[in-house]
Amino acid sequence: MASIEELQPFITEPREDLDAEYKDWLDLTNNKHRATLAKAAIALANHGGGRIVIGFADQGQTLVSGPCPKEIPEITQDSVNAAIRRYAEPRFHCEMYNVLHPDTSVSHPVVIVPGTVTVPVMSKNQCPGVIALNRCYIRKPGPESEEPRTSEEWRNLFNRCLRANRDDMLEAIRSIMTGRVELQDSRPSVLEDLRDYSTAAHDRWEELVLDAPDDSPARFPHGYYEMAFSLVEATPMSGFDELRNRLSIARQVKLSGWTPFLEIQNSELRPYPLDVFVESWLGRPYYRQTSGNPHICDFWRASLDGKLYTIRGYLEDRRDITPGRAFYIPLPIWRIGEGLLFASRFAETFEEVDQIALHCRFTGLKGRFLETGHQHSERLLSGAYPISTDEVILTGQITQQQIQDNLAEVLHPLLQRLYGQFNFFKLPFDVVAQELHQMRSNRL
Repeated sequence: MASIEELQPFITEPREDLDAEYKDWLDLTNNKHRATLAKAAIALANHGGGRIVIGFADQGQTLVSGPCPKEIPEITQDSVNAAIRRYAEPRFHCEMYNVLHPDTSVSHPVVIVPGTVTVPVMSKNQCPGVIALNRCYIRKPGPESEEPRTSEEWRNLFNRCLRANRDDMLEAIRSIMTGRVELQDSRPSVLEDLRDYSTAAHDRWEELVLDAPDDSPARFPHGYYEMAFSLVEATPMSGFDELRNRLSIARQVKLSGWTPFLEIQNSELRPYPLDVFVESWLGRPYYRQTSGNPHICDFWRASLDGKLYTIRGYLEDRRDITPGRAFYIPLPIWRIGEGLLFASRFAETFEEVDQIALHCRFTGLKGRFLETGHQHSERLLSGAYPISTDEVILTGQITQQQIQDNLAEVLHPLLQRLYGQFNFFKLPFDVVAQELHQMRSNRL
């Protein structure tokens, strides 16, 4: 879902990570600058997609928005793709959006690099001091764009390409034949254990925001959704190093601009150990503020016994619109879908795990109306669809194989329990399938 709202946090809260590369202004008529952009794009494509944000100067630990020098020509989507075509093989197409910085009034180009390539991308030309010939580049902690050096780095690259191939094949099959996969009911003990875990994690979040102003975005004053996942029968991990390593593997694929269980390397926001958990609170910088965007104030927690929890405010309540009124149709598809795919990748690091239980809770719903968001024709809504209940809970259990192969078929009946509360709205299956395909194609 490419939208200015989704991309805005990369401008207002710039932080480099494995999925986001920040560059100073580039002159794409200059060969060295073209090579710089292409190298970053190749590494991000091999990583599984990401963003290149242009126009930020690196001043120590701070990325600073600055105006474009007058002598640098306008950066366009065509000039971006021309630079990439010059150096990348196979070719891939990037989208570009201009996102305005609200404080500096500078319009920054944001290049969306897809993660859908099915073979490793290599360089087909060289530029001394920037990019070498016939080299493969990936993203590494730092973050840096470098060649793979270890067998694990090559294996991760090949596995990502194989997964992209598999997704294409399954989408083709789905276009011919649409099936239906029922979500299993979790065993009472599994569901009760997951509810207890979710409640304890929620209590921890409430402890963190206890002294924040009532209307602080970090408190999600107009409502929130939370998701919890349990890897059924997972063998408890030996310690934090093992947990962090498994989370890093699951985090290698990023499908939206602000993913669940996001790791920020900023010292204030970096994940930290607490008891038998690793947790992170991304809402800390907004703790004392009384205005802001609740959809970037996540709190998340992961446990040594294979459970995950995250809580986030609604994108529909961002500061530039009237909060508490809208409920965008595509967003729960993306949020729960991305959460299940993350949990599935996490589960793949456990040999014994086949089943994943989930517990999702949406609050602050009363008084909202369904809206189409940015991707759908208004014909999807034939009238007003309000909701009278304030909270909806979704639970179930699903296999890893179903998540990978039949995610749309699983999500559709699950989400219908939520959408049906909006004046009996019937969520079309095609909408779920199309949104998931777009998400898995890394097209934000």
